[in-house]
Amino acid sequence: MFNKRLSRDSKKIQSVMKPNYEDYLEKKIQVDDSAIPNDQKSFKDIIKHVFEDVGDFQVRYIPKNDESGLYVYYISGITDVTKLEEQLLLSDELELAVLKENIRNFDYYEADSWKSCIQGCLEGHVVIHLPGEVPFLVNYVKKEQRNVTEPTTQYQVYGPKIGFIEDSRTNISLIRKLIKDPRLKLKEFTVGTLSHTHVGLLYLDEYVDPDLLKLVTSRLESLTMEQLNDGGELAKKIVDHPMSVFPQVYETERPDYTSIALGQGKIVLVVDNSTFSVVLPATLFNLIEISPDNFRMALDNSFIRILRIVSILVATILPALYVSLVGYHPELLPTTLALTIADSRNNIPFPIYLEAIMMIFALDVLVEASLRLPSFVGQTIGIVGGLVVGQAAVDAGLVSTTMIIVSASTAITSFTLPTWHLISSWRISRYLLIVMSALLGIFGLTIGIAYLTLHLCNLSSFGKPYLSPATPLNPKELLNIFSRLRNNQFSKTK
Repeated sequence: MFNKRLSRDSKKIQSVMKPNYEDYLEKKIQVDDSAIPNDQKSFKDIIKHVFEDVGDFQVRYIPKNDESGLYVYYISGITDVTKLEEQLLLSDELELAVLKENIRNFDYYEADSWKSCIQGCLEGHVVIHLPGEVPFLVNYVKKEQRNVTEPTTQYQVYGPKIGFIEDSRTNISLIRKLIKDPRLKLKEFTVGTLSHTHVGLLYLDEYVDPDLLKLVTSRLESLTMEQLNDGGELAKKIVDHPMSVFPQVYETERPDYTSIALGQGKIVLVVDNSTFSVVLPATLFNLIEISPDNFRMALDNSFIRILRIVSILVATILPALYVSLVGYHPELLPTTLALTIADSRNNIPFPIYLEAIMMIFALDVLVEASLRLPSFVGQTIGIVGGLVVGQAAVDAGLVSTTMIIVSASTAITSFTLPTWHLISSWRISRYLLIVMSALLGIFGLTIGIAYLTLHLCNLSSFGKPYLSPATPLNPKELLNIFSRLRNNQFSKTK
């Protein structure tokens, strides 16, 4: 009588629940963690049932000269069959005793459970079952990967020209090539009940904060998801504030970026099948200062970082400031400038806020179109959209020339930021400020800026304040971000 009827929402949640991998093995296939049988026939019947209707799963029986032979199980597409036959199956030695010794000369391990046996076969290992013994898994994984090439999205003038590829093991080796120190540690995880994606956690012992390492490790161990195909998917699952538009990790495809981050006490996550590694924690100032700054001279370095911060302010505030001043407070403008703007807006049919939203939206559409198209077509789209369409809009009297200048200044300054995720976050914030300025003028702009500031102060990246070292204030570290004049140990002092 205490049975509670499920609500409609509860039934809906139950209907979209995905099947569990362990439950599938145990209930549907009747495979659990019990010991693997040594009998060849029993093992063959079970593993053929596991891989039923898997067309590329191969079972081969190799007869030998003595009383019995051996069984070989593998998936053809991901196993190097040619290497398997040349090194093992087609060897001149046909005695099982000699074959056992041959197997022990290769990279192999014994199957201690059904789950490890099945997973090893799915990763490209070959299961070899000799009569009366526990099956072996021999490493004959077929490597399908491209060569290490130059990064395609994070270009820099100075520094190394090597980028990550889609193989996590190769990416880890690239990092180890830059940091030849035994304190560089690696923890390995397998994420995804379907993809079983390899994730490597790299950190420098004595550099990393133990509490940070414990926090990230616990989140990775408790992570439950079906597929993991990219580092960005992993970042969304483990950050402190997943609903915020501001990035709380830094994704990079450059090994030199990651090596510098490791030296700063950060943690790097390398995800298989992804060309980007995930660096954490990442504050706002970490996203402004990036690796190429270390290859510049001190004064140039300080100037570039100040330039980026000014560009953030211009790209975010300028359109909203233009709307608030022209629409609500033209008396704050110099007389000559106010008359020039009024003359340019003569016969424009749209109010100032709608004109600004239309131009900024058109700018974002143009950027997305150029990114999604091939490089040679994207350049054409930029020229056509920026020159032809923009000039035609002015001639048709749809937008003013002043608005064209404001939009172009906004676009140019936003692209000085080093990370695309940071550009996208401020791009969204720009619309918020324009809407607030359209409603309340300069007072609405002030409220919008205050809201963004409070939101940034409330953010944290794995326990570290997002605006650190500005809040909480650390004067020495904050000064070090903008000014690194004494970065030469041999510099002369008077």
